[in-house]
Amino acid sequence: MSSAVPTNSDAAAYQARNYQLEMLEASMKENIIVAMDTGSGKTHIAVLRIKAELDSCPPDKIIWFLAPTVALCTQQHKVIASNLPAVQTRTLTGLDKVELWTEQAIWDAILKDVRVVVSTYAVLADALSHGFMRMSRLALIIFDEAHHCMRKHAANKIMQDFYHPTVSKFGPSAVPRIMGLTASPVVRSNREELFTIETNLDAVCKTPRAHRQELLKFSHRPELKQLLYEPPDPMGLQVSSQTLRALIEAWETLDIEDDPYVKRLRKSSLDGGALEKALMTGKTFCREQLKRFVDRSRHIFEELGEWAADYYIYTSIQHLKTRVQTSYMTGDWDEAERAYLVSFLSKLPAADIQITLSDAACLRISPKLEALIGFLDAMDDPEFSGLIFVKQRATVSVMTDLLAVHPRTRERFRSAAYVGWSNSSGSKDFLGNLLSMHGQLSTLDDFRSGHKNLIIATDVLEEGIDISACSVVVCYDKPPNLKSFVQRRGRARQKQSTYAIMFPAEDSAFDLAKWQTLEQAMIEAYQDDERHLQSAIELERVNEEVVERFTVESTSAVLTADTAMAHLHHFCAVLPSQPYVDMRPVFSVETDIANLRRGIVILPNCVHPKVRRSEGQRWWRTERAAMKEAAFQAYKSLYEFGLVNDNLLPLTNKPELKVNKLGSIPSIMEASEQYDPWVDWAYSWSSPDIHQSRVVVRLNGAKDRELCMRLAGPTVLPPLAPMTLFWDSETTFTVAFEAPERVPHVPLSSVEDMRTSTVVYLQATSSRLLSTKQDFTALFGPDLPHTDLKAWLQMYEGNEPAVEVYSRRRDPMLMGVVRDCSRYNEPLLFRRWVESGDSPTTSVVEMECDPFPRRRNLLHRQTLATKKLENDKEDTPEPVNKMRTVAADQCTIDRLPFSNAILGLFISVVVQQLETELIATKLYETILRDVGFTSTQHIITAISAPSAQALTNYQRYEFLGDSILKFSVSCQLFFKHPNWHEGYLSEGRDEIVQNPRLTKAALDTGLDAFVITKMFTPRKWSAPLISERLERVAGKRQVSSKVLADVVEALIGAAYMDGGHAAAQACIRRFLPEINLHSLDTRTLSRSVAPEGARQTIHDRLKRHISYTFENESLLVEALTHPSCDYDASTQSYQRLEFLGDAVLDMIIVSAIFNHPVQMPQGHMTKIKHALVNANLLAFLCMEFAIPEERASVEQISTLQFEVISNEELVELWRFMRYRGLDLNNARDASLARHRALRDEILHSLQHDPHYPWQALSRLSADKFFSDIMESILGAIFVDSGGDLAPCEAFVERIGLMSYLRRILDENIEVTHPRNVAQQLAKSNIQFLAQRMPDEEGGASYQCAVRIEEVEAFVVRGCLTAEEAEVTAAIDAIDLLMERVNGSASVAS
Repeated sequence: MSSAVPTNSDAAAYQARNYQLEMLEASMKENIIVAMDTGSGKTHIAVLRIKAELDSCPPDKIIWFLAPTVALCTQQHKVIASNLPAVQTRTLTGLDKVELWTEQAIWDAILKDVRVVVSTYAVLADALSHGFMRMSRLALIIFDEAHHCMRKHAANKIMQDFYHPTVSKFGPSAVPRIMGLTASPVVRSNREELFTIETNLDAVCKTPRAHRQELLKFSHRPELKQLLYEPPDPMGLQVSSQTLRALIEAWETLDIEDDPYVKRLRKSSLDGGALEKALMTGKTFCREQLKRFVDRSRHIFEELGEWAADYYIYTSIQHLKTRVQTSYMTGDWDEAERAYLVSFLSKLPAADIQITLSDAACLRISPKLEALIGFLDAMDDPEFSGLIFVKQRATVSVMTDLLAVHPRTRERFRSAAYVGWSNSSGSKDFLGNLLSMHGQLSTLDDFRSGHKNLIIATDVLEEGIDISACSVVVCYDKPPNLKSFVQRRGRARQKQSTYAIMFPAEDSAFDLAKWQTLEQAMIEAYQDDERHLQSAIELERVNEEVVERFTVESTSAVLTADTAMAHLHHFCAVLPSQPYVDMRPVFSVETDIANLRRGIVILPNCVHPKVRRSEGQRWWRTERAAMKEAAFQAYKSLYEFGLVNDNLLPLTNKPELKVNKLGSIPSIMEASEQYDPWVDWAYSWSSPDIHQSRVVVRLNGAKDRELCMRLAGPTVLPPLAPMTLFWDSETTFTVAFEAPERVPHVPLSSVEDMRTSTVVYLQATSSRLLSTKQDFTALFGPDLPHTDLKAWLQMYEGNEPAVEVYSRRRDPMLMGVVRDCSRYNEPLLFRRWVESGDSPTTSVVEMECDPFPRRRNLLHRQTLATKKLENDKEDTPEPVNKMRTVAADQCTIDRLPFSNAILGLFISVVVQQLETELIATKLYETILRDVGFTSTQHIITAISAPSAQALTNYQRYEFLGDSILKFSVSCQLFFKHPNWHEGYLSEGRDEIVQNPRLTKAALDTGLDAFVITKMFTPRKWSAPLISERLERVAGKRQVSSKVLADVVEALIGAAYMDGGHAAAQACIRRFLPEINLHSLDTRTLSRSVAPEGARQTIHDRLKRHISYTFENESLLVEALTHPSCDYDASTQSYQRLEFLGDAVLDMIIVSAIFNHPVQMPQGHMTKIKHALVNANLLAFLCMEFAIPEERASVEQISTLQFEVISNEELVELWRFMRYRGLDLNNARDASLARHRALRDEILHSLQHDPHYPWQALSRLSADKFFSDIMESILGAIFVDSGGDLAPCEAFVERIGLMSYLRRILDENIEVTHPRNVAQQLAKSNIQFLAQRMPDEEGGASYQCAVRIEEVEAFVVRGCLTAEEAEVTAAIDAIDLLMERVNGSASVAS
């Protein structure tokens, strides 16, 4: 035998309490009646019992849960279905008109695939009576409120007519197991009834014994209080309530001959017997209606007083007239009877009913009600919740309305009526029945939520109905029996609650002490404490020594039985924490026939199944020794399995245990100076192997308008990509480079001519004289053979006086750059000659010139001057003309025509591109030579820092590489360490992908020298010289450590773009040698095997709906196993797969964003990624992801005919999650309720809105397990497919995430977080201060204060989470800031 051993007295509320487990264990051994107080968790025991039976019974067996009322059936079914969301369950009650189902086919269709049925007792009794259900098909029957199993009750009929005869005939194996639930095992004050109930149910009444103290801890008995009132005046009826007196007098003088029924019989000669019977008994439909109405009115007067009676009569009459006018009445009441009743009641004097009163004296109420109101008025509890029991339904409705208008109660109490659902549809009381089922539908939910705080009810709320704990329960009349006394008292189960019973002051027969004494005697009858409990306690005091010892040779660390318990608890304490999960080890002890004990310890299910459960190897006298030895064996197993290091400590990143091998890396650090390729070229000029490339420049891309020059160098030229240069908003130049070619046998003189031609080009567009040094590393010349360079130089080198040029009448198209000698040789562009003067001898020659373009940075479009826009108005003035007129005798003109001189402007850009290409080529040939890049195109992007302000930078590639690295490291760790739980995997990944690790990799490989950080500034640019480069000594520079890490990730992204995953993996391996996915065989890795029972819980349709067929279905079982699922010791929780799936999802989303035709900046891509992998969005999609399942229902098509209707019901993915826990149930249901409320809004936003639904998703605030199982299933697919991303992408498409991503990308949906938008509007001068605000009940809400320019603007309160508070505050801040902006604009205009 085994028994649970608590490890801590403050066990988490979500975990099954020990006394509940004790009752569960007892129910597995024999049929029992669980006798525990209301609110102690009997239903939870039943749920555990149902789960256990479902795991063991054949799939064609049914578990039948019985309850006495329809309302209780509905409630209990809700609890069961909530805990078994993937199991088909249903209710069968009178509301379904089950009594009219007369065909076996209907029952078979309704019960097809149903595993749990919840019904009233009568439904099962009738089904058994007619043979529609057999005892042999039932696996377990649970009797809720089992004390009803007496005498002629339907519960007892089930047992006496079917259960016991079957046992007698076929034996115990032919009948279902029995479990009873009750808070009051006897109904009347008769102790012998207990034995009778046990006999009837073939069960033994049990209450917790070993853990009785724990039961008492969770059970709160109220203070019993007597409310005395003066009985009503017997003569009161004669002196008050004229309306009631008139009603009674009218009723007493009513002539039966005027009754429509009697008149109709007198006119008919067919049925004389009916007339005689009516005259003798005085019973007709109308008279019965009036009689009950008079009786109820009299009862209302006696119980509540004159005002209440008048109100009841007046309201009932108005209600009747309304129903008649709207033809709401049923067809079996003819028109004459309606008219007769209306006519009779209309003659009564109208009561003066004032609904809104300020003076309580105007409300003439009974002393009894006055005592009740006085008691309620004295309640000083802001969190009041109360329940008042009354006898009649009419009293319920009138008292509810009266308390709502009474000045002493209307402000404090939000009252509601509840009389249950039974007979509401078939009632024949058309007069005075003021309550309807529809009006009660939300009553209990409103009470649970706090919208109502006082319920007036009949005894329907005595049993079972979960209306939450009340602080006050009042019996307006004394309970009729012990059962009612106990059941009603059980409703007041808050701490320091009150249970009040009203009775007249003169009634001395009612003695509360007698009730309490009798109840205690009943309890003692089924509280049989363990006879050997005291001896067991004495035994545990024996000092039994456990001498186990284990030593780690490498460190001499020692584990003993005395230290193992603390070690084991520490190991569990540093496991990744999870909501709704107790992370402590669970100990139990089993006993052998010699009464010796062996310990068992079970660890949380995030630990690998191979070491999750450990048993002691020896048997001990005491439980203490058995548990110590079990803890020792468990911790030793953890060490041997690799989950504990050689110091016998967990592999954790706790500060006191962490050894940071990387040390501290500053944000700005010293790194190698940027590699200068011109140094290598400078040395190459000592023995040059000249190569050259033809540079073709085309104006606006036109082939007929092109210029050419040649680029030469001392070694092989790398291929250069074309460039586009932006002259102005209408003019571009395309620079193309033809394939380089070697130029053999170039004499030194030709090299010198090339240097001179380079000077000519550079000087042509410069206002300053170049240095006398002309030893350029890169040479430029005209598109001529080197043998023709001298002739070209003679023609175009230097300049001439402008006057001489004028005299020769040079073609203006061949005119060179004009230089104004009076203004330091300022370059100008020639427009035309201007002559002034009357005669040639006195004329002055001038030139009209345009200023030389100042723009030098031709690479960037954004530096263009703004020209006139096309949509400008015609009268918009042209910009001022900057043309100048200069004297010709003060100027010179270059011999090189401007059409060729313009090439000099492009040389700096060409040299800059060549330098970048040379850096990338050097990196390609050295550090990256084994990666497999096919070109340097992607390398250039990856090594260009944003600070260089080049045409491209690494940010987009870094975005891609970051996800690839995360994905690769996650895969490596997951497959290489199958023994690691998610906590170790996350810590291991963080250690590898953290920026300091990547920075160190960059430094170790020498990558830091190839990071381009220097900004190209054309105005300060000078051509690199051989002499300068030969003298240069490589130095150091200050670089951001993050830049170095970013470049590593960018190169990984570049490798992926160049050669796919294989190249990316090679690049990762180059910088992080420990990451080598190619060495792992993912298909042959050992996996945990799920038990057969677990496999059966996975619906076949779910597997098809996922759109992937698992080779190893245990992976899908694991993907659906929540950390709280402690009943399956062979399956690990989904946390490892969720860790992997998170990286897989990142990889899929990032690849899709990056490969979109529209290239977006890294910041925008990051925003989109964060929006897509947002946990609330994934949770929403999880709640939407559903499979269709057939369900049968019965519809009535005629009076006695029914039809089975087959419907398709959607079963959501989350229902298949394997878990256990009441708190998780409640959190899940709360999330689903928010989903229902927000579903339409979120769906509309995802499908139509131009912005991401940040606020709606923050209000959804779904629990993390919804998004976790999406990622864990993704991880399971990835593992099962052997690392194939294609089926993973198909699943992401299936859940709808990819379609929304496409919409974001194609329609440019705004995904910026509202906080960032607000910060942009406020120019970062805004603060959001979120704060948790505890409440008096132990819960909390969140608020967020918004400070703008150091002044608090407003506070958002009452939010469920800090995220919701901040998002809501940000949206309100955006509105406020926009109002300010618009207001300022209005003032300015």
